[in-house]
Amino acid sequence: MKELIIWLSAATAFGILEGILFHYKNKFATNFLNRFKFDIHIVFGLIRLILFVPLVILTQERLIFILTALFMFAFIHDGFYYTTRWILSKGKIYKKLFFDSSTTTTAILSLSAFWRLILFIFGLGMIFVL
Repeated sequence: MKELIIWLSAATAFGILEGILFHYKNKFATNFLNRFKFDIHIVFGLIRLILFVPLVILTQERLIFILTALFMFAFIHDGFYYTTRWILSKGKIYKKLFFDSSTTTTAILSLSAFWRLILFIFGLGMIFVL
């Protein structure tokens, strides 16, 4: 269970930090792609993987942790990302906060608010198995 708390805390931190990054560097993803010839979200994914793998190794209930962590990540991460962007824009963008979606993302995988919520609820249900 402590591994899941660490993972969801990291999802929160990633969402906030990426929200700040993309707010102040509006064309960051495009500029990164043009300069380095690959999407910044690949770097974000590798950073997350560096944290995720040790947590998987440390936990006793590996399969349940993996599924729960993956199901819950997008809702937490994206929710804090959109909320951070909303705060920094003084309420001009992402007015639905946790339930908003981007129309300009370059992310490889981007789920709608509906699917993020559904997966989060499944993840919550799996916590009781932990």
